Order: sequence, then structure tokens, then C-alpha cells
Amino acid sequence: MSVWSEVVIGIALVAGTYWVIKTAYQWNRFRRSAYIELYSSYIEYAFRKKNIVKLSESFYLKNEFGKHRIFYQIAQAKNEKKPQAYILLLLSTGIYILNVKNQADKIILKQHGDMKQIYMEKQKKGEPVKEHQYLFKNPMEESRFFAKRMEQRIGNTEIPVKSIVVFPEKSELTWDGQPDMEVPVIKRKELIATIKADMEKSQTVLKDSQIDDLYYQLAKESIEMEKNM
Repeated sequence: MSVWSEVVIGIALVAGTYWVIKTAYQWNRFRRSAYIELYSSYIEYAFRKKNIVKLSESFYLKNEFGKHRIFYQIAQAKNEKKPQAYILLLLSTGIYILNVKNQADKIILKQHGDMKQIYMEKQKKGEPVKEHQYLFKNPMEESRFFAKRMEQRIGNTEIPVKSIVVFPEKSELTWDGQPDMEVPVIKRKELIATIKADMEKSQTVLKDSQIDDLYYQLAKESIEMEKNM
């Protein structure tokens, strides 16, 4: 075997190893995210994420809901340091705003005010479990604020804007007081069933062409920015 052949084989092995590690890392992120509930597979997601418009549709959601569009939006409330990422599903019965959280463990839910995350840290054998508590901004209040901004942006009050707060599957959700009946707070695996249940009791307000028009209205700046990159 020539030196050149050895070099080529070495480069191929390095490139192959890098690809495997990168793919494994991205798959791990995919399976722990809300994307796994929106797309039919990681392969579909990996293909679509290369283009904003392609990413706005899903084989899985088409089968579940028919005509749809997916739009990703980052918004920052006044006096807030960190922006919040939202997923918007544009369906025949309106706009569904998904406020996806990553807090796991035990979550104490409240209608108003900050919520609490309780994390139990495992210690060395024979030592007591250590409890950590963290406060985080109420996602229902975040969602209501964003929903009002969305209504103003689309300028059409006849299109329902509905919020859903989504926590990881392994979280334990407990209400402190009465549950909020306006904004569902669910686990990731309940997402599709929750939207289906709402659609069954809601009226159709958007035709297929109107869903597309609304998507391009919302995504216009993002699409233009991607073209110029």
C-alpha cells in the first residue's frame, strides 16, 4: 500500500468517526427535544432543518392534522434578560403556541407567580439525598404575553391563538392550588393528543391557502435572512 493510499484511508477514518460522533450527538438532542413529537423521524428532521421553509412542514403532522405549518419564534419580554423560544403550529383551527420548557424533576405549578423546580441530588452511598430548589418564571404568564403580541402582529382577531406549555416527559407536575384551565400544562408525549382534542371541539377558521399565507407573513424576515446568508 502506497503512502498516499494510507493518507486517504486515514482521512476517511477521521471523517467517518467525526460524522458518527456528530450524528450521535444530534440524535441525542433530537430525542430529548420537542422535535421528536413534530417530525416522523430524525432523518426527516435532519433533512428539513437545512431550509426554513422545508422545516415548516412534517410528514407526521400532515398525517395527524392535515394542512399545517411550523414556525419557530424567539421573543423577549420587557425587562427580561433571556429570550424565550416558542414553536407555533398553524392549523385549520388557529395558531397553537408551544412554550417548551426543559425543567425536569418535580415541578410545582402555580397560576400566578414564579414556579418551583425541586431537584434531588444523589449523594455517595450512606449519605442523605440533597434537595435543591430553583424558581423560574411562570411559563403560562410568558405564553399569555406572547399570545397578545402574536395577535397584534397578525392583525386578525378572528384567528384563535392558543397556548400550551410543554414539559419534559420525566418531569413530575404538581399544582399548588387550582389548575389553570386556560393554558394546558402537559408533558411532551401528551402534545398531539391535546391538540387533537382541542381541534375536535373547535371550528375551522383557516383554509389551506390561508395557512400558507399566514406562515409566509410570519416567516418573511427569517426566509429573507436565510437567503442572504
